[in-house]
Amino acid sequence: MAPVGWLRWDGVSVSGISALLDVAWFRAHIAEELLPRWLAVAPTPEGLLLPHVDARWRPVDRGFSTIVSQGRLVHNFAAGHVLTGDEGYRTVVRRGADYIVEHFVDRDFGGVFWSVGRGGRVLEDYKDAYGHAFALFGLANAAACTGDDRYAAAAESVWRWVEEHLADDAGGLAQRTDREGIQILDEVRSQNPVMHMFEALLWLSMVPGMGHMTSAAQGVGDFITGELMRADGALPETYDPAWRALPDSAGGWINIGHLFEWAFLLSRAVEVGLPSRYAGPAAALLEFGLAHGMDADGGVRTSYPVGGGAGDRSRPRGWWEQCEATRALAHHVAARGRGDLAEALLRNVGFWREHFTDPEVGGWYPHEDARNADKGNEWKVDYHVVAMCSEVVRLASIED
Repeated sequence: MAPVGWLRWDGVSVSGISALLDVAWFRAHIAEELLPRWLAVAPTPEGLLLPHVDARWRPVDRGFSTIVSQGRLVHNFAAGHVLTGDEGYRTVVRRGADYIVEHFVDRDFGGVFWSVGRGGRVLEDYKDAYGHAFALFGLANAAACTGDDRYAAAAESVWRWVEEHLADDAGGLAQRTDREGIQILDEVRSQNPVMHMFEALLWLSMVPGMGHMTSAAQGVGDFITGELMRADGALPETYDPAWRALPDSAGGWINIGHLFEWAFLLSRAVEVGLPSRYAGPAAALLEFGLAHGMDADGGVRTSYPVGGGAGDRSRPRGWWEQCEATRALAHHVAARGRGDLAEALLRNVGFWREHFTDPEVGGWYPHEDARNADKGNEWKVDYHVVAMCSEVVRLASIED
């Protein structure tokens, strides 16, 4: 393919990510465009981080955050401090993490609530594995950003509650329980909260003094690579309570974006000291995602049938799948020497630059060319965008 203006590639060989992508664009995209907008609309004086903004970045004050959006925004602002050194970001990280500890953490039964409003008012008190992963992730990022041991200790406490109340005998996680952590509220299992728990434990293990959490991360990684991954590199999304993959007829499916996400996480785990055997599954997941989920124009689809076939094109292509594809491809090009993936990376980046980034007011559309959709809600706070850009910048810094 011909080089695009803001990308550089000689079409034959790649010596590093800086020879392939305009790294300065990725840095500026979050440090000068996205994160300043979030800093202007999300923080409240008490520390609650509000995720709702309309298509033109005007706040829609619904007065609450979920633990997912709170934890993700703490991560985003921690990334902002790393990139810019701006103390304003670190101040918001502290307030956001303090709000998790003081209001999302259940002082009576442990664990974290799903959603909390202004003044610490608990709105939904059930305990969710996905939510606990992002509590742990946000606190891990806060600990790394501030150096405050309280956040690492709080994150480890969240993990202990997960081990006691959400972990099952097979090695996975139940999705949701009541407040006390006694009654399971959803019998269907999903690899999604398991994946984000792996991510959170991996990040926590990189916090100074928390290296012992590596073994917890490895336990999760071994469950996925040893029990759930198929030999062809696929990873079904949903399961019964015994972790048998649900067929298509029972609502089973393969989430393409999660294949790319795992491809990155497992390879990154090898970099920080987890078993080198994870590199093989990471590559297999990446190859399956490319073969069955990336279209000729570089766009990544949402799903693929568990039983195989032509693939599901009924769902609109979403923003976060594009981010995870770019992050995984960039990582494998730079960290694994996979220059053969350069063309797929360029096609993917070219696709989302054209169809997902808003050239007028900044930010990302949630779906392809969805120009009038809100820029933020409790699920979309640009965590995937920030993570993608941060990884490109990190890879370039290693080359330097």
